[in-house]
Amino acid sequence: MKKQTDYIQAKIDLVKAMLPHVPFDGWSFKALEHGAIDIEFEQDKSIDVRMDIFKDLFKNGSIDFIDVFSDMIDMEVKNNYQMIDPKPERVPEKVKKIILMRLSLCQKYKEAVRSSLPLTALPKNSKKSINILYRTCNSIWRMIGDKSTDFSFYTKRFSLAAVYSSTLLFWLNDASSDQEETSFFLDRRLSDISKIPNLKKPFSFIKKISDNVNKTKSTLKIKSVFDVLKKLNHIKKSSFS
Repeated sequence: MKKQTDYIQAKIDLVKAMLPHVPFDGWSFKALEHGAIDIEFEQDKSIDVRMDIFKDLFKNGSIDFIDVFSDMIDMEVKNNYQMIDPKPERVPEKVKKIILMRLSLCQKYKEAVRSSLPLTALPKNSKKSINILYRTCNSIWRMIGDKSTDFSFYTKRFSLAAVYSSTLLFWLNDASSDQEETSFFLDRRLSDISKIPNLKKPFSFIKKISDNVNKTKSTLKIKSVFDVLKKLNHIKKSSFS
C-alpha cells in the first residue's frame, strides 16, 4: 500500500507535467494524460487503468489540478523568499516582494492561470476556490512574520485577498517588460496596507459568506469566488481610499 506522501508526490509530478499542455487542452484529464506520457507515469498500464488512477488522485477534476498547482507555487515562493538576504523591512515592501515573486513564478504558466479563472468561478467550485485564495494569503502573512491570533488575523488575510486578487487580474493583461505596470498597480493597492489590522468589514463580510454560502447564495448574490473578490475589492477601495 502506497504512503500518503507517495500520492501527494504523484499529484505534484502529474500537475507539473500537464502544465505545458493546459494552454491547448485546458485543465482537463486529456492534458493530464499528455503530461503523464511525458514523464512515463504508469506507462505499463492501459489508458483505462491510468484514467482510474487519475480520477482517484483528482476526484474533483479541474479544480483539484488548480489546487495542487497553486499549492506548488505557494511552496516555491516560500522557499525562494527564505533565501533572500537581506529581506525588505517594512510590511508593504515584504508583501509586494512576495506577490511579485509569485507572479514571476507564474509567468511561464500565464495562459494556464488565465484558463483557470473560469473554472474557479464556477459555483460548484466556490468553496475550494476561496480556500485556495485564503491559503495563499495566509502563507504570505506567515512568511513576513505575522503571528496574530486575534481579530486582526482575519482582517489581514481577507484584505490581502482583495489586494492579491485584483493584482492577479491586472497582471494577466500586463504586457509591460518585467511586470512594471503590475508593480505600479500593486504599489497603489498597498499604499495603505498598514491600516489592515484596523479593518473590520472584510472579516464581517467573509464570516457572513462562510455561515450562509450553502443556504443563501441567492440572497447574498454570490455565485462564485469572483463575486466574493469583487465585493472584497469594493470594501478594499472604500476602506483604503
